[in-house]
Amino acid sequence: MVKLVLLKKPKPGVSREELIEYLETVHGPHNSQLPGVDYTLSVQVDPEDEDAVPEDMEYYDTSDTIPVDPENTRYDTLEIHEFDTMEELIEAHSTDHSEEAEEGLHDVIDFEDEIAFVVEDTELEE
Repeated sequence: MVKLVLLKKPKPGVSREELIEYLETVHGPHNSQLPGVDYTLSVQVDPEDEDAVPEDMEYYDTSDTIPVDPENTRYDTLEIHEFDTMEELIEAHSTDHSEEAEEGLHDVIDFEDEIAFVVEDTELEE
Protein backbone atom coordinates (compact mmCIF):
# COMPACT_ATOMS: atom_id res chain seq x y z
CA MET A 1 0.00 0.00 0.00
CA VAL A 2 1.38 3.42 -0.98
CA LYS A 3 -0.03 6.80 -0.03
CA LEU A 4 0.44 10.30 -1.34
CA VAL A 5 0.11 12.55 1.71
CA LEU A 6 -0.48 16.30 1.35
CA LEU A 7 -0.68 18.98 4.04
CA LYS A 8 -2.34 22.17 2.82
CA LYS A 9 -3.11 25.67 3.98
CA PRO A 10 -4.72 28.60 2.18
CA LYS A 11 -2.64 31.09 0.28
CA PRO A 12 -2.59 34.67 1.62
CA GLY A 13 -5.91 36.37 1.03
CA VAL A 14 -7.89 33.11 1.12
CA SER A 15 -9.70 32.14 4.32
CA ARG A 16 -9.52 28.74 5.94
CA GLU A 17 -13.23 28.32 5.22
CA GLU A 18 -12.75 29.13 1.52
CA LEU A 19 -9.94 26.57 1.26
CA ILE A 20 -12.01 23.86 2.95
CA GLU A 21 -15.08 24.60 0.83
CA TYR A 22 -13.00 24.37 -2.36
CA LEU A 23 -11.38 21.09 -1.29
CA GLU A 24 -14.73 19.58 -0.26
CA THR A 25 -16.75 20.70 -3.30
CA VAL A 26 -14.29 20.85 -6.23
CA HIS A 27 -10.86 19.33 -5.63
CA GLY A 28 -11.85 16.39 -3.43
CA PRO A 29 -14.66 15.06 -5.64
CA HIS A 30 -12.27 14.95 -8.62
CA ASN A 31 -9.59 13.18 -6.57
CA SER A 32 -12.09 10.64 -5.29
CA GLN A 33 -12.74 9.64 -8.92
CA LEU A 34 -9.09 8.76 -9.66
CA PRO A 35 -8.85 5.12 -10.77
CA GLY A 36 -7.89 2.79 -7.93
CA VAL A 37 -7.78 5.49 -5.24
CA ASP A 38 -9.00 5.40 -1.67
CA TYR A 39 -9.20 9.17 -1.10
CA THR A 40 -9.47 10.91 2.25
CA LEU A 41 -9.75 14.62 3.00
CA SER A 42 -9.36 15.50 6.66
CA VAL A 43 -9.96 18.93 8.16
CA GLN A 44 -8.53 20.00 11.49
CA VAL A 45 -10.99 19.91 14.37
CA ASP A 46 -11.82 23.34 15.75
CA PRO A 47 -12.17 23.11 19.56
CA GLU A 48 -14.67 25.98 19.40
CA ASP A 49 -17.00 23.68 17.45
CA GLU A 50 -19.60 22.54 19.97
CA ASP A 51 -19.41 18.91 18.80
CA ALA A 52 -15.61 18.68 18.52
CA VAL A 53 -14.58 18.45 22.17
CA PRO A 54 -16.39 16.70 25.04
CA GLU A 55 -18.01 19.21 27.38
CA ASP A 56 -15.92 18.18 30.39
CA MET A 57 -12.59 18.70 28.59
CA GLU A 58 -10.94 22.04 27.96
CA TYR A 59 -8.71 20.48 25.28
CA TYR A 60 -8.91 17.17 23.49
CA ASP A 61 -5.15 16.73 23.99
CA THR A 62 -4.55 16.84 27.71
CA SER A 63 -0.77 16.87 27.31
CA ASP A 64 -0.93 20.30 25.60
CA THR A 65 1.64 19.07 23.06
CA ILE A 66 -0.71 19.32 20.10
CA PRO A 67 -2.08 22.74 19.19
CA VAL A 68 -5.85 22.56 19.22
CA ASP A 69 -6.70 25.99 17.87
CA PRO A 70 -6.65 26.22 14.06
CA GLU A 71 -5.27 29.75 14.42
CA ASN A 72 -2.11 28.30 16.02
CA THR A 73 -1.45 25.47 13.60
CA ARG A 74 0.46 25.51 10.36
CA TYR A 75 -1.86 23.40 8.20
CA ASP A 76 -5.62 23.17 7.89
CA THR A 77 -6.15 20.03 5.84
CA LEU A 78 -4.67 16.62 5.19
CA GLU A 79 -5.25 14.69 1.98
CA ILE A 80 -4.38 11.04 1.54
CA HIS A 81 -4.45 9.31 -1.84
CA GLU A 82 -4.07 5.58 -1.14
CA PHE A 83 -3.20 3.02 -3.83
CA ASP A 84 -2.20 -0.63 -3.93
CA THR A 85 1.00 0.09 -5.87
CA MET A 86 3.27 2.96 -6.85
CA GLU A 87 2.44 2.27 -10.49
CA GLU A 88 -1.28 2.81 -9.77
CA LEU A 89 -0.52 6.08 -7.98
CA ILE A 90 1.51 7.40 -10.91
CA GLU A 91 -1.01 6.21 -13.49
CA ALA A 92 -3.98 7.73 -11.64
CA HIS A 93 -2.26 11.10 -11.35
CA SER A 94 -1.78 11.11 -15.13
CA THR A 95 -5.52 11.03 -15.89
CA ASP A 96 -8.05 13.69 -16.86
CA HIS A 97 -9.52 13.48 -13.34
CA SER A 98 -6.16 14.44 -11.91
CA GLU A 99 -5.85 17.40 -14.28
CA GLU A 100 -9.40 18.51 -13.42
CA ALA A 101 -8.62 18.23 -9.71
CA GLU A 102 -5.64 20.55 -10.14
CA GLU A 103 -7.64 23.28 -11.92
CA GLY A 104 -8.16 26.24 -9.64
CA LEU A 105 -5.86 24.98 -6.89
CA HIS A 106 -3.44 27.87 -7.44
CA ASP A 107 -6.27 30.23 -6.48
CA VAL A 108 -6.62 28.78 -2.97
CA ILE A 109 -3.51 26.74 -1.97
CA ASP A 110 -0.24 28.09 -0.61
CA PHE A 111 1.99 25.86 -2.74
CA GLU A 112 5.20 27.35 -1.35
CA ASP A 113 4.34 25.92 2.05
CA GLU A 114 2.47 22.75 1.02
CA ILE A 115 4.00 19.49 2.19
CA ALA A 116 3.65 16.43 -0.04
CA PHE A 117 5.31 13.04 0.28
CA VAL A 118 4.74 9.39 -0.56
CA VAL A 119 4.76 6.72 2.12
CA GLU A 120 4.55 2.95 1.99
CA ASP A 121 2.78 0.95 4.66
CA THR A 122 4.88 -1.53 6.57
CA GLU A 123 3.28 -4.38 8.45
CA LEU A 124 4.79 -4.89 11.86
CA GLU A 125 5.00 -8.33 13.35
CA GLU A 126 3.27 -8.85 16.64
